[in-house]
Amino acid sequence: MVEINIELLLGRAVSSRAGKTIGHIEAIRAEQDGPDLVITEFHVGLYAAMERMSASPLGIELLDLFHLRRRHCGYRIRWNQIELGKAELRLLCDETELAPLDGTHLKK
Repeated sequence: MVEINIELLLGRAVSSRAGKTIGHIEAIRAEQDGPDLVITEFHVGLYAAMERMSASPLGIELLDLFHLRRRHCGYRIRWNQIELGKAELRLLCDETELAPLDGTHLKK
């Protein structure tokens, strides 16, 4: 098992296989596995940023003002879809294989 300092990943850009930035890591999901926490997925993009700010009412109002809540604005990246060992965080799969964050978890 590899140990990772999560605080060093938050805010870092994630690149597609083609080198295009698809977003920044805003949230990290983990599950307890015995005495360890195991990363299950990373959230990148606008919805992930709103999630990180606990979906504040002001943030939701801003999304609604600019008609962004219904648009695709982020991804869920499984732990095995991203290369973490290098200076640059890069996807190991195509963007089309990522699960979108759809903003339904951001409620008024």
